[in-house]
Amino acid sequence: MKLDFRWDGDGGYHQYCVGCHAEAVSREYDDAGRTFYRCNRCGRRHERSIVIDPRVRWWVGADGEYWHESAGVFVLDAAGRLLVFQRTVYPFALTVPSGHVDAGEDPAAAARRELTEEVGLTCDFLLPLATEDIIGDSCRRGSDAHRWHAFATRTDAVGIEVVEEGHRPRWLTSAEALSANVVVPVRHMLSRHGSRLADLGAPPPPR
Repeated sequence: MKLDFRWDGDGGYHQYCVGCHAEAVSREYDDAGRTFYRCNRCGRRHERSIVIDPRVRWWVGADGEYWHESAGVFVLDAAGRLLVFQRTVYPFALTVPSGHVDAGEDPAAAARRELTEEVGLTCDFLLPLATEDIIGDSCRRGSDAHRWHAFATRTDAVGIEVVEEGHRPRWLTSAEALSANVVVPVRHMLSRHGSRLADLGAPPPPR
């Protein structure tokens, strides 16, 4: 998505309708608990909005493309299966623990934070998997382009629950994940770097 409308560059927080670009958006939920955004001006409901947030790392490319920076963790169990869960915020697909990198935050620190916030795990060791710019990775905050930092770790934890932004955690092999409805960056990283997951060894597990 390009920021090709008149948006406020005052350094504050702003949220715009993806349709009419009015700064008149409110959050609502459907019967399945999924998050949507209603514009109080045009009346339309959308799966996402355009958010300018100084708390997260973002920039506008030379072509006007709106970029965010994100980090995620590929958590493996003892059998080498991948932890995924169903998102209840856009995009409504399977994902790994992940989220936006805060302004001034190290990507690895962001990955650890998201791991704890989303599935309640803490981790002292993360193995860097890849950092890549991904066009077509759409998020609920209105960006379609992300610089994505992927990390990996292992766990022996049982009874994992999703704390926020999702539900129904499950364990899938890499092949099963690629055959499922997973978010763009997870598919991207598995397609290009999934073979490395089998060679990670056994780092100290999250607690």
